[in-house]
Amino acid sequence: MNKLTRFGAILAAMTVLGLVLAYLAGFFHPKIDPDAVTAVLPAPDGRMVMVEAVREPVFEESAGTVQAKDETVISARVTATIAKVIVRAGDEVTLGDPLIELDARESTSRLAQRQQVVSAAQARLARARSDHDRMQNIFNTTPEAVSRADVDAAVAALRAAEAEIRRARRAVEEAQTTSSYANIDAPISGTVIDRYADPGDTATPGTPLLRLYNPRLLRLEANVRETLATKLVTGMELLVRIDALGQDLLGTVEEIVPSADPGSRSFLVKVTLPENESMYPGMFGRLRIPSTEAERYYVPAAAVSRMGQLEFVIANSERGPVRRYVRSGYRGRDNRVEILSGLEPGDQVLVPD
Repeated sequence: MNKLTRFGAILAAMTVLGLVLAYLAGFFHPKIDPDAVTAVLPAPDGRMVMVEAVREPVFEESAGTVQAKDETVISARVTATIAKVIVRAGDEVTLGDPLIELDARESTSRLAQRQQVVSAAQARLARARSDHDRMQNIFNTTPEAVSRADVDAAVAALRAAEAEIRRARRAVEEAQTTSSYANIDAPISGTVIDRYADPGDTATPGTPLLRLYNPRLLRLEANVRETLATKLVTGMELLVRIDALGQDLLGTVEEIVPSADPGSRSFLVKVTLPENESMYPGMFGRLRIPSTEAERYYVPAAAVSRMGQLEFVIANSERGPVRRYVRSGYRGRDNRVEILSGLEPGDQVLVPD
């Protein structure tokens, strides 16, 4: 077989192979429009709603943590043994409610001793006053009977007795104040977060015994990048997203710390939150700050259904209701959901009854 014949055989074989592959790939079959095979669903119950195009601000989020605005750590002012802890973590307390009782025997004994010192000082004062008055009367009626030095000594003794009684009374007041520290009361109304001590423990000044916070005064503290923080002012209302609650709350900027973190180039912003019984300190939150504007598409949240990881809506078409897959985004407080892809303005989607 010469070279020409061999080349023709190879070319013919490649041509036949190409035609077979083209046939298997459907090259010789007519193409079908994808919309033509979309399953047309029977008329479902519900109402058709137009996709809404809204031009609204684009929000940037800054992560933060819910903190208590009023929080206090309870500790003793004197060293004493704890006799009784009245509350536990989670208990609600009111301003002035008793929290802890310390062993007051030592302070009570000290108070009694100082009261006895006051009684003795009162007796010495009475004697010094009597001696002074008698000496002064003798000096006034019979000057030659006593010397001036005796009168001065009586006056000095009276002044010393008066000073002694004042000093003894101040010591009693100090002992009474120390004795009052044996009863530790709630400085604020709120909830007990932590309990660090039990009866029998020794309380020392500065050592935490309890921690309280006011659950009605909470705020979100978030680090906001400097270009956004410079647009904020105190009193401005911002949306706060609490992920654990699945809610958006309207907060008020309470404070902007006037110093940027040199590492992150951000400012600490404190936003007061409305009262919410399901919210606790330490929860994660997102501060949503408007930056620019963009057009977004919204449909009622009830119109979007899920099937595994897929989301779809029942959309109206020329041939009737069809299932159309979409990708959703932000869910607002007004039961609407943002559509990122799959729908255009003017499309109609079904909202089930």
